[in-house]
Amino acid sequence: MEQNTVLIVDDDEQMRALLIETISPFNLRLLTAQRGDQALALAREHHPDLILLDVMMPDVDGFEVCRSLRDDPKLAQIPIVMITALNDREAKIRGFEAGADEFITKPFDLGELQARINTLLRLNRYRRLLQEQARVSAERARFEWVVVTSDNAYLILDQQDRITYANPRARAYLGLAADEQPSRPFRELAAQRYQLAPSEAWEQWPEPVDLQRFLVHPETLHSSEQWLKVEPAVVHPADDQIVVTIRDVTQQITAQRDMWTFHTAISHKLRTPLVSIIGGLNILHDNMDQLDRSIARNIAAIALSGAHRLQSEIDDILQYVRNPGDAHYLDTCTVFELPAMIAAISQELGMQTVSLNLDPALDTRRLRISRRSLETVLRELCENAKKFHPQRNPAVMVRVDADLVRDQVRLLVCDDGIHLPPEQLRKIWQPYYQAERSFTGQVEGMGLGLAQVARIVLAVGGSYQIHNRSDRPGICVEIRIPFAEEQARGVVIGTGER
Repeated sequence: MEQNTVLIVDDDEQMRALLIETISPFNLRLLTAQRGDQALALAREHHPDLILLDVMMPDVDGFEVCRSLRDDPKLAQIPIVMITALNDREAKIRGFEAGADEFITKPFDLGELQARINTLLRLNRYRRLLQEQARVSAERARFEWVVVTSDNAYLILDQQDRITYANPRARAYLGLAADEQPSRPFRELAAQRYQLAPSEAWEQWPEPVDLQRFLVHPETLHSSEQWLKVEPAVVHPADDQIVVTIRDVTQQITAQRDMWTFHTAISHKLRTPLVSIIGGLNILHDNMDQLDRSIARNIAAIALSGAHRLQSEIDDILQYVRNPGDAHYLDTCTVFELPAMIAAISQELGMQTVSLNLDPALDTRRLRISRRSLETVLRELCENAKKFHPQRNPAVMVRVDADLVRDQVRLLVCDDGIHLPPEQLRKIWQPYYQAERSFTGQVEGMGLGLAQVARIVLAVGGSYQIHNRSDRPGICVEIRIPFAEEQARGVVIGTGER
């Protein structure tokens, strides 16, 4: 597939870095410019598929750049997203009058920006499709584009349940090649790759039933579960063909289950310390005049311990729901700051044995992570090692070396606690999962530590994995963090590929 080119125009270096990180998951060729005249020169040279344009720039503002682009016949149809701190109606009107396709106000939602960029790129591909198919009417081309590029799968079946048409998404779901014409019925093809659920709803296929029909791909060691909702319809009573729509509803299904799991964990975990607090306070309240001072002090200590545990549980939740990427580029650090971090964390957690081994080949380049976030990662890993160690006294080894081929640093954190079964290792990064054999609520924490680590590491373009130690009981967590990028000015800085 042809690689799209995106031009980012902003005089603020941090904003350019944020925009680059936001769109890096797409397979894009990226250009950057700091000034309006530079942006126009790059646009004329490279003809980008999309331009992200800041309004407030020192020489030529974004409105003037946008008008100049629209006045150039060769550049007039390039989609333009104007990004500005201005939040007034007149500014937006000026932007649209200048020819902008979208107008986004800072601070913006990164997910919304990604969705808009993806939509505009798809619309740009649609525009090119219309140009290439000039002989086809606009109405037919528009319909074909919607069906072909849709996130939904569409099938047309005959009376024998055989496929007469399948869009690319449907072929991907069924494992069909682009030019393959299957001879077997749709239901039979689907049953080869998925579970048909519920089975009673599929017994009468394709007749209408009250139950919803799903194709379910169970979770495996190598892939997550998938839920596809299947809806057949007869478009016209006189038509002898059936149109089938298949929608991916995995997120909705799993979100409902995760919400239930969340409420179960919250109600169970928070209730345990509350019992200590309320029970202790009730005893003190009802028996204050009769209690010996030493007994009252012990009851108060139990209630206070429960309050501290409750505060810790709530802090875990708040830490997890907070955006982990709020300061990644404002306070970057080097690996040579790790000794001081680890010393402070060891003292804070009361851990006696935390060793650090730094690869001599490491240099002073800054990492693509903030000092605060790196401290959070290390603290969570050390705290987990202590929390799940049989004697709460782990020997933790931290080894740091450089992967110059991938231009990143590898942090290996190993403890000498216990081994975990494969099923727990696969689930341990999920929020609110805790590797307790019996879910008693007595192990401190909410199981959020590794989920928080995962969010931070992924937010900076890194990776993570966990495995049992091979030489002794214990767990090893491997974290990879890229070095901070040195961005060239006004030139191609990358392809967006990882």
